[in-house]
Amino acid sequence: MKDWYKSLEKRYTTFPKDIQVLNMVSDLQKAANLKSVNSELMRNHLYRATILLDYIINDPKWRNALGELLRLREVICSVIEGIDYAPLEQVIRAAVLLDSSAYKRIKGIQVTI
Repeated sequence: MKDWYKSLEKRYTTFPKDIQVLNMVSDLQKAANLKSVNSELMRNHLYRATILLDYIINDPKWRNALGELLRLREVICSVIEGIDYAPLEQVIRAAVLLDSSAYKRIKGIQVTI
């Protein structure tokens, strides 16, 4: 898997939790938008979201939410493999709910799924 965000890896822990989550959600949303258009691009964005999620998992400030993060990673990887544990829309909602500040930022925005 190509690491599109390699240059971001060392700096990612300096970002606030809500920004980390919303960056990952951005790639998930792009994947959802591409679902019926281009499955290869959709998978690429899911891979990118997984990379960002791995950075989040390795960030010490997320230690208390490790179980939820690992479950989210499992579900995203299942979507990549075509074994949908949950619809992509539900995955996006679960990702946003990881951080209350991220939820508050996106709550007023209409997300098209």
